[in-house]
Amino acid sequence: ANIKILPVPRIIVDGNYLDDVKSAIDKANPGDIVELKEGDYQWKRDCKPMDMKNMNDALKSKKKANGDDALVIDKPIKIWGPPGGIDSVQLNCQLVVDQGWSSPSGDVLISNLAVKPNILVKTNNYKSVTFSCVRSQQDDEDEDGVRVHIMRGGKCLFFRCEIIGGTEALYIDGIDQLSQSQEDNEDRVHLKRCVIRNGAKRGICADDKFILEDTTISDNGWYGIRSNKGWTDKGKNDWQKNPMKPNQGPSSGNGMFDGIAMSTPMGSLSIGGHKIPVNSVQTGDTAFPGFGKFK
Repeated sequence: ANIKILPVPRIIVDGNYLDDVKSAIDKANPGDIVELKEGDYQWKRDCKPMDMKNMNDALKSKKKANGDDALVIDKPIKIWGPPGGIDSVQLNCQLVVDQGWSSPSGDVLISNLAVKPNILVKTNNYKSVTFSCVRSQQDDEDEDGVRVHIMRGGKCLFFRCEIIGGTEALYIDGIDQLSQSQEDNEDRVHLKRCVIRNGAKRGICADDKFILEDTTISDNGWYGIRSNKGWTDKGKNDWQKNPMKPNQGPSSGNGMFDGIAMSTPMGSLSIGGHKIPVNSVQTGDTAFPGFGKFK
């Protein structure tokens, strides 16, 4: 018998605004491809002429990266830019992967594009969420970098991605925000052939184990990795060491504390050029705030 393979439906974005991308996502059915043309995408409202006061207000609101500025992918679709790399498409918004109440559990693929300021993967039941040849760049060191919450159904893979900037360049959750109970997110985030750099504090802050493979973590304000349960090391990794935990490795020297517990009076410790306050009762969690925070 002859087997006819039908092509996957493609929706080519008509226009160079984020509004046009949102419209294409809204029209797409699970499994469809949303294809972006080369360009620098912004919301139409951000391109309108405005006086100086309104411009300053807009800049302040942008710093908050609030939900109103987010582009949401809420169904299992593929969205990609032209072949050839990261630099042909830039989305000037927070990119959110969420799962609508009626959305089936399928595969989400995001490829060949750059995002400013950041990416948020919310708790979901997707079979997989994959970022391939994607750059996320957060220039505000007081705001979030990439955040991945609970992958209940499958894995979240970052393949050949660049994750740059933010307080923590990448935060991996291990807590369910809804119930505040511990969830098993172990080895559900996989970083392969990635570059993670310029976090104001760390490159990766993780509440649960993750998979690290052929990845470079460098040039962060404090050090490379803080993981409460360590990580699964697939080899060929180059990561910035914690100066207070010289023996830290995938299966040792981890835990919820950074290793700072001083028996001296109030003072400070210099790490990576940053002055960190310490005293006799402080541990890594007080000197290094951020553990378990949610946004």
